[in-house]
Amino acid sequence: MQLANISYQSGICHVASHMGDKVVDLQAAEIVAAGKPDPMFDNLVSLLKAGEHGLDRAEMLSREALSAGMVLDAEKFTFLAPTIPRVFLGLGYNYKQLTTHEGLPFNKHPELFAKMPGCAVGHEHPIRVPHSIDKIDYEAELGVVIGRIARRVKAKDALSYVGGYTAVNDVTAKIIPRPPESGSIIIQLKAADTFGPMGPTLIPARDVPDPQRLTILCRVNGVEKQRFSTDDMVHTVAEVIEYITARITLNPGDVITTGTSIGIGIIKKPPEFLREGDVVEVQIEGCPPLRNRVEWEKV
Repeated sequence: MQLANISYQSGICHVASHMGDKVVDLQAAEIVAAGKPDPMFDNLVSLLKAGEHGLDRAEMLSREALSAGMVLDAEKFTFLAPTIPRVFLGLGYNYKQLTTHEGLPFNKHPELFAKMPGCAVGHEHPIRVPHSIDKIDYEAELGVVIGRIARRVKAKDALSYVGGYTAVNDVTAKIIPRPPESGSIIIQLKAADTFGPMGPTLIPARDVPDPQRLTILCRVNGVEKQRFSTDDMVHTVAEVIEYITARITLNPGDVITTGTSIGIGIIKKPPEFLREGDVVEVQIEGCPPLRNRVEWEKV
């Protein structure tokens, strides 16, 4: 079972389960089963806060709803981002293949940067590029969604603080020639509105025995551009959580996007940047792809 935030044309938002190619509105299923709504099915963060009890309830309701034929018509709803994170952090050069390609040493500590809550949009939401930016690149990544308050967490315990995993496109503005030090301009490059699409689903952490054994893919207009394994990370998910929470408290719904690997457009010869109308898909293998179309602001 995977999970998602969905919205109807009426503006009502609920948590849904995604099983195979079928989507079930869990709040609607709860009303049928219990006669009243449950706040934990209002959004994914509320469900993550409910812990194992919430996930068990979601699985039971999903099975009952599927048996009763309570399957949503894909034209009746849209996928929202799994969360709008209060803290949205990313990692630079966290894959060995890309770091080696760039001729750089592996980071002794995770190289952190911040995205903004406004970066987070969902499946089929356009990536809207400000007219002040002329070059952008895709960066397929594994997103880690925090499930419970995490502060001063040790790596050996870190994965128990994860609520789930989702696909993230760390859309990034690019500069040619590339600056030797990007620290002073990283916000402008990484944190524009819509530059952090994620989803469409979240895999509960309990269904991912090892986040370092996932395959991440990216396609542009149907052509595969990236395919890499998370076992190539310089710093594992658990190590990154330990490093961050030694300094920053993470809350349910916060997101860490864990870096990208080879295949990004800027390292190709010549570089390949996204253009108006391009459709980018980012996917955790075995999950539905996150799909977003590129649009430049006209004014």
